[in-house]
Amino acid sequence: MEPKLGRLKKEKQIAALFDKGAVIKHFPLLLFYAPSAEWQSGVSVSKRLFKRAVDRNRVKRLLRDSVRGCWPLIISSNHAPCSFMVLYIGKTLPTFEEVGKCSGALFAKFVKRHNSDNNE
Repeated sequence: MEPKLGRLKKEKQIAALFDKGAVIKHFPLLLFYAPSAEWQSGVSVSKRLFKRAVDRNRVKRLLRDSVRGCWPLIISSNHAPCSFMVLYIGKTLPTFEEVGKCSGALFAKFVKRHNSDNNE
């Protein structure tokens, strides 16, 4: 049984992640990540880009689902746990397929970079 992915909620942890974390970009997604004691994730959508809460919540729901889908890829390589935050920076409402494809590519970049960082 795979461990549950914790939610990144604390303001201090999020601020530290944005200050000291690394960034990976695969448009329309940004991934901030930093080493931590346990696996934690969060998603965010800008209120400036999506004025209606219904639209923001839909995009966040799609992002959370895509992170859950990428979870086996993330933990498959045995490296240290990280906290990460996924931001949606596109200006149009995405479909489930678009978010899934982009998040798969984004997390593949993350695993590749994170493995190379650990090997050095």
